[in-house]
Amino acid sequence: MWSESSGQRRDNEDMSGKPGVSTQGRPSCDSGIQTQQQRWQRKFRKTSVRNREKQLDDGQDHTIRVWSYLWAHISHSLDVGSVNLDWRARFSLFMLWSVRSVSQPLKHFGRWVEKAINLCASNGGILRTLYTLSMDPQGLVDPSEDSESYLTFNGHMEPRIRLLQAPSSQRLCLSCPDSKAVADVCAMASNVAYENPKFIEFVVNQNWKMHLLGTYNCWNEFQKKISTQAFIFADRETDAGAIVLAFRGTEAFNAYDWCTDLDFSWYELPQLGRVHLGFLEALGLGDRTRMQSFQRLKQNIYENSRTPLPQTPTSGLPDFVLSDETKLLAYDHISAELVTILRNHRNAKLYITSHSLGGALATLFTAMLFYNREENQVFYNTEDDVARRLAALYTFGQPRVGDKSFASFMDTSLNKPTMRYFRVVYNNDIVARVPFDNSLFGFKHFGNCCYFTYNYTLQILPDEPFPNFLSPVYMVLSRLYALFELVQSFFMSYRYGGEFSETRLSTVARIAGLLVPGIAGHSLVNYINCVRLGPDHLDPACLQNTEWDKSQ
Repeated sequence: MWSESSGQRRDNEDMSGKPGVSTQGRPSCDSGIQTQQQRWQRKFRKTSVRNREKQLDDGQDHTIRVWSYLWAHISHSLDVGSVNLDWRARFSLFMLWSVRSVSQPLKHFGRWVEKAINLCASNGGILRTLYTLSMDPQGLVDPSEDSESYLTFNGHMEPRIRLLQAPSSQRLCLSCPDSKAVADVCAMASNVAYENPKFIEFVVNQNWKMHLLGTYNCWNEFQKKISTQAFIFADRETDAGAIVLAFRGTEAFNAYDWCTDLDFSWYELPQLGRVHLGFLEALGLGDRTRMQSFQRLKQNIYENSRTPLPQTPTSGLPDFVLSDETKLLAYDHISAELVTILRNHRNAKLYITSHSLGGALATLFTAMLFYNREENQVFYNTEDDVARRLAALYTFGQPRVGDKSFASFMDTSLNKPTMRYFRVVYNNDIVARVPFDNSLFGFKHFGNCCYFTYNYTLQILPDEPFPNFLSPVYMVLSRLYALFELVQSFFMSYRYGGEFSETRLSTVARIAGLLVPGIAGHSLVNYINCVRLGPDHLDPACLQNTEWDKSQ
């Protein structure tokens, strides 16, 4: 889809400069005297042909002019330059440009909505907030955006922070990777990842009684902004038995996140396959406006795989980006942190998790830990220890990351000999069904799908039903499911307990699901319910591994 070098566009036009239009001169007239009727008939035929050609030519010129104008504007605004792109890459960039054009209004609207919600939550509700505002404005509590009490839109939709079981280091590190205890910690970590660092620290240290090791705000060179967040925590401060890495998923009012989700361009890496370009950029590994950065990425991988203690960063971005200490690159920085952490906690197992966009980043991050250039030679030897210590990768509502080759590589790396990858999908979640896996786009999921139906019943499937969501049957069923889920949400607390009572914002999201199929299904409310109402184990085959404590 993307070429590594700039080049001239092939010139398929005629020497006249206009495609499909004849440039031959008028045929010479036969000698002899022509009658007036013959001359008029000949002139009429020639005029008709010219008019038809002119109409076709004008239509083509108009199409070319419109597309040239649009593409010049899009490529300038996205700084693509003269890179050779096929129609899929251009259409993908057009979609990115369209979504990014509303990024600022969406950002300000989202900030205003979150501010209003937090203001009401801190002052006892809407009515009491209005009363205080009118009677005693000085007494109004205005929470700071970086305080431990300030929640995002997602946090108000899913406010649960307590773990299903009482925090226990022994329970987490000894449990089978597919156990409910592990799945619940991963789901809750994916939920907390959306919040600010102070809130994360409060939940991990005070509520879960675990130990926060770090929060990270990482740079995306293509978007020219900090767009990737993650945090790492341990089950205890010393001699930890479990280390958990969680990435932030798609924020509701972040157009750049939605751009990455909607992007379906890819770049091919040797032996790994075609990988989603936006996810590579989100991890700070390259930049499509500098396609040579991906060539440099491949070279760095090749060199690092041969060096016992490699010093070269994996990222292919220019040196002025790599040397900028204010621009943390997600893969290089977090993988280096994990190397240090796991060396300090020799008995710890590693769990990587996230929801939505973060699930895709978690998957690609894990892929890069396993990625090698040559047979039987593990990429980035200092990370060999990280890859070997991986106990499980959990994703919730994750979009597709790569093609069939990528899927095969990951299936071999993660699921053989034992299952370590758990991709959880709830019912009609639309994000888990993009980018498409048809012949045009070629993206594929890998491993089994832990698919939960509308009533939270687990089914282990090769893939989720209606994998591309464009089926008319899916369009009808998804609306029917959305209606059922909306009605069901009012009775969850009566059926399962007060913990499963849904907020007003969650109800609003379910109403929106009636209009846009699959949006409500993507909420973390559903995924936490899946874990807590589902079976004790996602994959019974894990119990055959005697390394794990079967009693958990």
